[in-house]
Amino acid sequence: MRDLLFISQDKEMALIQELIFKIKKANLDIHPSKTCFLCVSPDYSSIVTQHLSHALSMDGEIFHIEAVNVNFPDESPKKYQVDFSLNFAEWVLDWENFVLIEAGVIRGGTYTWITKIMDDFTPKNYYTVALAENIGSKFSSDIVGMYYDDSKEDLHYWWERPNNHWE
Repeated sequence: MRDLLFISQDKEMALIQELIFKIKKANLDIHPSKTCFLCVSPDYSSIVTQHLSHALSMDGEIFHIEAVNVNFPDESPKKYQVDFSLNFAEWVLDWENFVLIEAGVIRGGTYTWITKIMDDFTPKNYYTVALAENIGSKFSSDIVGMYYDDSKEDLHYWWERPNNHWE
């Protein structure tokens, strides 16, 4: 059995502050007038996305946020992929850039299919951000708050409750 990697509320806020620092330091080509934040898996990522949207505001504007619902491990991603394709076809008309934000990139499958769909629409005009990312993920995010080893530790945030989809 893997150890629990418990992310307390204080640790979560510290990681969000670290992401803010890393994003500012990276000097990404983003501005609220032309960039949309994509909150990937809002049931897990809405806290970090909301904080980043406000903390990175510019010229009195916060970043617009759109929710990207994704499948649980015991569900097929097909419906979610179709929904995202339809939504992104509209979003790409309104926004030049996108920042995808995830609380935890565990296996990397979600970011893989999302960025594939985005690449099919337009040349890369996005950045990927993860509050925590497994070192064994098949996807490597552009900016990461913390790396961990999923083979040894089970990522768990302070606000999570048991979820039958993760059994």
